[in-house]
Amino acid sequence: MNLTANKGEWSELYVLFSLFADHKIAAANNNLEPTGHFYHFLKIFRNDNPGEHLVYDLSEQDKVKIISNRFPIRDVPTAGLSDKTKRIFAQIQNANESSFEIIEAERLMSVFSLSKIKANSGQKSDIVATIKDDIISETEPYGFSIKSRVGCPSTLLNASLGTNFIYKLSGGHINVNEINSISTKSKVRDRLHEILRREGAFLASSMASKTFENNLKTVDTQMPKIISEMLLLYYLGHNNSMAELCHAVFQSGKFDLTEQQIVSKVRNFLKIIALGMVPQSEWNDRLSSYGGYIVVRENGVLVCYHLYNEDAFKDYLFENTKFDTPSTSRHKFGVLYKENGELFINLNLQIRFIR
Repeated sequence: MNLTANKGEWSELYVLFSLFADHKIAAANNNLEPTGHFYHFLKIFRNDNPGEHLVYDLSEQDKVKIISNRFPIRDVPTAGLSDKTKRIFAQIQNANESSFEIIEAERLMSVFSLSKIKANSGQKSDIVATIKDDIISETEPYGFSIKSRVGCPSTLLNASLGTNFIYKLSGGHINVNEINSISTKSKVRDRLHEILRREGAFLASSMASKTFENNLKTVDTQMPKIISEMLLLYYLGHNNSMAELCHAVFQSGKFDLTEQQIVSKVRNFLKIIALGMVPQSEWNDRLSSYGGYIVVRENGVLVCYHLYNEDAFKDYLFENTKFDTPSTSRHKFGVLYKENGELFINLNLQIRFIR
């Protein structure tokens, strides 16, 4: 088939093959360490091709039963599959190209009737499955997101035009052309500092995406203002970590909240982003269809965060993500502009894993 993909995309397939081989993933604590508790995967669902619904039944340890549109088509023995999966991971780990082939993985895809390396882009989840553990019996189908720590750090929230926050400027002696002509390596930060030097002030005005704004309010009514303040502080040069930015927001004195309350709200925001909230789609605050997160560690070990260990999941996200700066030209931010006689500037939100 001569399929190519990057490390993150191949990692999704690696997770699938690992589940076919082992049928389980260890639960994780906030440091990505296995806790000794396991989630057992019973069925995995794929819709690679229009009109075809594949179910992988993992109820028997030594085989995977493949069912297509409710009709059994094949039983695949899993003897030796774990070793093949480890070899595939080694190729992912050692690849030097941004996009590359893995012939052994393609052969396994054919064996398991898979036509795509990753789930359809229209799905919010990377894997849909039913699971059980020592506490819960078989669940309804849950969606799990997959994040790989192999290769470049992945994003938690991708930048887009919809992740722009809009700030109105007040006061000062601001010359638009002079500010926008600043073209240093850290031009956004330097433009903001020059505005402050000229006694200008920033007022969080609105968000480019009303849908995203409403989604944030669904998490917490103060969330848009808290994120706006964190974002402004980040672009002004404060630390990019969640903990440091929450501390800076608390120290600003703009919110009648304790530092722990601010942290709690941001932890909930990160969880909702991780479980599928996107800027341009309405979020209904229902998490029943989301199971959690599967992380591929640098050494190939898989760990899982489920909504039942929500605190560890939120700790992991809070401690392992940061604000990041995307392309200013692509996402149209960092430039002063006039609208109805008033001055505005957009700042863009992107959140990336630290590693």
